Amino acid sequence: MSKELTAIEWRSDQWLFQFGGLRPDNVLEYFSQSPFWDPSSNNAVLKMQTQFNDLQHSSYDLKSMVGIEFAVTHQEPPSLFIVTKFRRSSPTKAVPVTVYYITDGNAYEAPTLYSIVSTRMLSSIKKVEEAFDIARSHAEFHPSMGYSWKKKAAE
Repeated sequence: MSKELTAIEWRSDQWLFQFGGLRPDNVLEYFSQSPFWDPSSNNAVLKMQTQFNDLQHSSYDLKSMVGIEFAVTHQEPPSLFIVTKFRRSSPTKAVPVTVYYITDGNAYEAPTLYSIVSTRMLSSIKKVEEAFDIARSHAEFHPSMGYSWKKKAAE
């Protein structure tokens, strides 16, 4: 099971200053410095294998590899980049695992739809419970008359 990282905000002002901000050609390099990066990803393996040879500037194909892969899936330079972590099982099949976004240099893990819905449902349930508690505090029960509103509440 992976660690819960949705509460983390990551930023490297030093990196941004050194490389002149974020651009489409360097955003994955920036992202690779973050705690969201997987050092065993296909991107990292390929970078390590090609860093000291002529392939480092050529176009290599991550699609031919199997495993975890990061890709920029949306961009509105220089302020917004969406990075998706995929689990690739073939050249034509890659399943999204996690989505990250970088806005103005701050990187975040996007919450899952499940966590958003469950949080909202929990919040709604708590509000309903509070409403019932308030209503219950204004009601009274008598065995021969059943439930009725307390006189104070009726006023």
